[in-house]
Amino acid sequence: MTVSSLGVAAPALAQAPQAAVEEADTIIVTGTRARDRTVLDSPVPVDVLSSAALTQAGSSGEVAQALQNLTPSFNFPRQSNSGAGDTVRAAQLRGLSPDQTLVLVNGKRYHTTATPNLDTKVGRGTAPVDFNTLPLNAIGRIEILRDGAGAQYGSDAIAGVINIQLDRVKDGGSIGVTYGLNVTKPGVIGEQIEDGQTALVEGKFGTTLANGGFISVGGDYLFQQGTNRAGFDQGGNFLTNGSYSDPRNFPFFGQRLFKVGDPRVEGGHLWFNSELPLGDATFYAFGIGHTRKAIGANFFRWPVIVDGNGNDYLPPNLPDGLNGFRPKSNIRNSDLSLTAGVKGEAGGWALDGSLSFGSNWLTYRLTDSINYSLGSQSPNAFLLSKARSNQFLVNLDANREFDVGMAGPMTVAFGAEYRRHSWKSTAGDPASYAVGPLADPASLGLQPGAQAGPGLTPDDARSLNRDVVGGYVDLSLEPVQTLFLNVAGRVEHYNDAGTSVAGKGAARWEFAPGFAVRGSVSNSFKAPALAQLGASSTSLTFGAGGQLRRVSTLPVDSAAARALGAKPLDPEKSFNLSGGLTANAGGFRLSVDAFRILIDNRITLSERFDLSGLTPAQRTALGLGTFDAINFFTNAVDLKTEGYEIVAGYAFEFEGKWDLSAAYSYAKNSIRRVAPPPPQLAANGISGGLIGLEERNTLTTAAPRNKLILGVNWSNDRWSSSWRGTRYGGITRQFDFGGGFTPRQDFGAEWQVDGEVAVKILPALSLAVGVNNLFDNYPAPSIDDINGAGNLAYDILSPIGINGRYLYAKARFDF
Repeated sequence: MTVSSLGVAAPALAQAPQAAVEEADTIIVTGTRARDRTVLDSPVPVDVLSSAALTQAGSSGEVAQALQNLTPSFNFPRQSNSGAGDTVRAAQLRGLSPDQTLVLVNGKRYHTTATPNLDTKVGRGTAPVDFNTLPLNAIGRIEILRDGAGAQYGSDAIAGVINIQLDRVKDGGSIGVTYGLNVTKPGVIGEQIEDGQTALVEGKFGTTLANGGFISVGGDYLFQQGTNRAGFDQGGNFLTNGSYSDPRNFPFFGQRLFKVGDPRVEGGHLWFNSELPLGDATFYAFGIGHTRKAIGANFFRWPVIVDGNGNDYLPPNLPDGLNGFRPKSNIRNSDLSLTAGVKGEAGGWALDGSLSFGSNWLTYRLTDSINYSLGSQSPNAFLLSKARSNQFLVNLDANREFDVGMAGPMTVAFGAEYRRHSWKSTAGDPASYAVGPLADPASLGLQPGAQAGPGLTPDDARSLNRDVVGGYVDLSLEPVQTLFLNVAGRVEHYNDAGTSVAGKGAARWEFAPGFAVRGSVSNSFKAPALAQLGASSTSLTFGAGGQLRRVSTLPVDSAAARALGAKPLDPEKSFNLSGGLTANAGGFRLSVDAFRILIDNRITLSERFDLSGLTPAQRTALGLGTFDAINFFTNAVDLKTEGYEIVAGYAFEFEGKWDLSAAYSYAKNSIRRVAPPPPQLAANGISGGLIGLEERNTLTTAAPRNKLILGVNWSNDRWSSSWRGTRYGGITRQFDFGGGFTPRQDFGAEWQVDGEVAVKILPALSLAVGVNNLFDNYPAPSIDDINGAGNLAYDILSPIGINGRYLYAKARFDF
């Protein structure tokens, strides 16, 4: 048989394409515990994305890419030269922090990544869910609740909830193949490039079990070559600046030395979903396993450097001799989630109890690198660190409807949950962080630690645990046929962060047939992630004159951070207010929602504090002798987010089936309060506040405030076609390199056009071809002050990316 949700298909390929948001009468399970509520019946905004729409929009097999293309309030920027951030990409909902969106799988809390994004821009400092651990071909549909929901689901649900429903294939299955590549001509480079070759093979199968049960299994394998949009080095403009002045470096001037783009990725998923009714109960289990290896790039290193005495120096044991070297980040990311439970009825109550386990572990290695301070004894490959995050969850939910003599029953739901979180980081190889003999100022004063590292030291390794106990009550009532009311409350206690209380009230009133107003008021919370409490990292950034600066993120409880005024992190707290209008008449559907979100104690990284004003003795006393700047996590900011969202569609028939859609989102972030800098900073000769230009940019203007998606879907019995035009609002990139050098660039709005055409050539065989970024658009080139001496030609913040046009073809066989 033909399976309705297919791993590599267009919108059911030659079958009728589904709109990005399913029909208004689709029953939802997110945002309300009342039964039989539909998309437009909901008192809060919920988007329902079909498997067919997701697979067409996710041409590379990424769940978050599909959400980026279909949902105006969702942002999924790419990263480059950012270590683990190249492969663990952060995603935003409503312009808020990536870790302020709760992700569920089959209604159960999904675990987060083991590594915080310390070197990224959007989502910097967060430890969110890694969407790449979720297989696209496992998804039956996705429900996106765009509203605060801490009272219903617990911590993290400040921006909303993304509930991923796994596919329920009960008979037959499918196999599919996708191949694609970038065919593009970047203006800065001036020649056609073909790279990013991607091959994706996937399949799934399902069969029925006794008593109407089922088991579905599937998997995929992805191989993706990297991309490179680096510009031409302009080091010849800095012949008198440090290492640029040595003639042995001159042959590299004007060459493309860096690698800026997507990493090389290889990996896959295995998954299953099952149910088995036995008597009055139904046993269920589902799970996802994933592993991938990503090889990303770091900045190019010249063969001849300048030692601590200002002299030119050619280190021994360079990875590629006089050709210079570009360290490679080798990141192995593995993930496992398993859930088993039982549901049924007892005494009129619908009961659901389950056990869940989720784990993510990451190993970070470097190749083609060197520890200068070890001289000829330095290896060229290093283990930098390992990190692992575990989540164990036990929960019980109860739900019952009571006839109270009104238009509809009163729904009473309550539940309890226990969570156990653990996080552990492991030190790297001694050579990755060693301060070798050549680091001594009396010798050559060379930089210690692996280049593009250094590794995590045993002193900075951490092992943290947390226990959470919570409970909730959720009541719904329909006093008259046109009015629906909902209230909920939740209490959660953290053994390390105290007790948090959340509440919510929501209502919907249908004032005329097909037309309704709705609104909600709530508060939510988010506890600091264990990865944020224990994180430590060192990276390199460009500073004035194209020079590299060594920046360290200190654990908030480290001696150095405490000496500079760092404080223990408190939970974030939010207040959400939203209201809107819905309409559904004659094939036309519309929803308009406005929102206002206040967030107190926002957890973010502090500004990078410039250490150039400290004497060597002061740096050594603080344990910061080898760093140019440092930062640490803080609760220094209160934020306000205001905006609105419009989703509209119209379906009709004319020479086939048509579905026209338009969706728009606007969200403006602003800073309400910034805590004063701790006096310890000034006492140690460090000027500036906890939040400066760069962090203000990260929090308020680094992501587009608005996004418009226009879609056209058409199909007949054999052919189908889907086209989408997306306009992303402008963004800003702001740097503060120290010494008063604060370059800024504003990027204007950008359009991207994507399309796909599919045909069913046999009853069981379908083909499709498509294009992303049809017109090969690129963001404006980066200005000289921020392009790293010409090497970083395009800013990776651009929401349309920097890879240019992408072409692909798909084939699918159903059985």
